[in-house]
Amino acid sequence: MTLHLPRRHHGLTRQQPKQNTLVHVPQQADSVTRRAIERELSGVIAQPNLTLVGLCYTLWGEVVASRGIGATVDLMISLMEEVRRDHGLILSELVIEVAELPAGQEVELLDALDDALDSACATYRFPRPSVTLMTRPDIHESSSADRLAAALRGRATVGD
Repeated sequence: MTLHLPRRHHGLTRQQPKQNTLVHVPQQADSVTRRAIERELSGVIAQPNLTLVGLCYTLWGEVVASRGIGATVDLMISLMEEVRRDHGLILSELVIEVAELPAGQEVELLDALDDALDSACATYRFPRPSVTLMTRPDIHESSSADRLAAALRGRATVGD
């Protein structure tokens, strides 16, 4: 009989770093989709080489126009709270991709987003996450990034 002892690693071995990961939340969040999102979140958390840091969402222009951003942010913060409750992990990042934003709605988007975050975080008693806005290039119009940056600059001077 041969006895195989586990190999002892010396202190100089390098562990693989964990990869920060975001889970994308789809536009429609009925009960079936929500269960699928919850399974995906649990699956990422269970992976030893991944660290779930937040959620991401693609925001289309009609969501801003219809003031549906409140429901979207509420869903995302509720999912973040569920992760905290079920797994003891606080997700600190919220990435919102602005896919189609009609010109002139930048300030409305930022105000609606700010109000929705305040409301959802208060409702779920969840710490406000870091928000990253991500834009897509538009070959037919001025840059969404330029318009969002200008709107942010305008808000900063109004509040001072």
